[in-house]
Amino acid sequence: MKKLVFFLLFCWAHWVYAQPYAYITNQGDNSVSVIDTNTNTVIQTIAVGHRPAGVVVSNNGKRVYISNPESKNISVIDTKTLTNIKTIKIGSGPLAIAISPDDQSVYVADWYEDSIFIVDTVSLSIRNKIKVGDSPSGLVVNPDGQFLYVANRDENTVMIINLSENKIVDTIEAGIAPFGLALNTKRNELYSANVRSNNISVINLHTKKIMNIKVGNFPYAIAVDNIDERLFVTNQRSNTVSVINLNEMKTVKTINVGEYPEGIDLHPNNIHLYVANWFDNIISIIDIPALKVISEIEVGEGCRAYGKFISH
Repeated sequence: MKKLVFFLLFCWAHWVYAQPYAYITNQGDNSVSVIDTNTNTVIQTIAVGHRPAGVVVSNNGKRVYISNPESKNISVIDTKTLTNIKTIKIGSGPLAIAISPDDQSVYVADWYEDSIFIVDTVSLSIRNKIKVGDSPSGLVVNPDGQFLYVANRDENTVMIINLSENKIVDTIEAGIAPFGLALNTKRNELYSANVRSNNISVINLHTKKIMNIKVGNFPYAIAVDNIDERLFVTNQRSNTVSVINLNEMKTVKTINVGEYPEGIDLHPNNIHLYVANWFDNIISIIDIPALKVISEIEVGEGCRAYGKFISH
């Protein structure tokens, strides 16, 4: 009996302290770097399509989907074997990528075709295609799977798609060149990073009213900290991350990171934030309580990691 209890405790402890992986798209060498966030080391490099950019990890942690804009396809990675198991031909320039809460559908924004492709994750084939605005660049799915939000960079709008009907139900004017999107269901707010107006649009999804918050130059992607009611925003041309206090609706801190930061994701421990710096091939790790960079990890050439790249 004692041996059984010890074994169960060991398994429980292993599960509690097991750390997730971060999957980093490296556009310059057509690969994905896999980081063990327990040791913060690269444990595997996986070859994918040409010029990979977007990334999303499935909610069950079993797969990672990568968009390859120049080879016009997406790669499917098995997280158990850490191998590329499938390449799916899609559109003319797939970029942003997201997944449904039930892991049954992958949504891919095609930059050139102004469309969202819906990929069935069982058959790994295209199920549907929805026409949207000019240069769709950001995607986020509501946790109940009812709505998909799309940022259309070259027409300064955010569209809301009802996924049960696969049709656009609302179009909202945002800032200039909205790119990355993030959702905060606790506050019923949607956030867009507006590259050319250097601000974040805070969209109240109930009233559709918008408030803009100034950040650094060329804001790109957003991570939401629901615990402390904050946003973290990568600013490409400032080489910084802006910290926004959502209760005060203003930037309260600016953190220096690497050169040309793009992808950003919050670790499940809510203590660390990972930032991909495109031009110097490093991942900056930010300590959230201290709001400062505490470590850097070298990855592949031209790391972008645009999307939800840390498994949960």
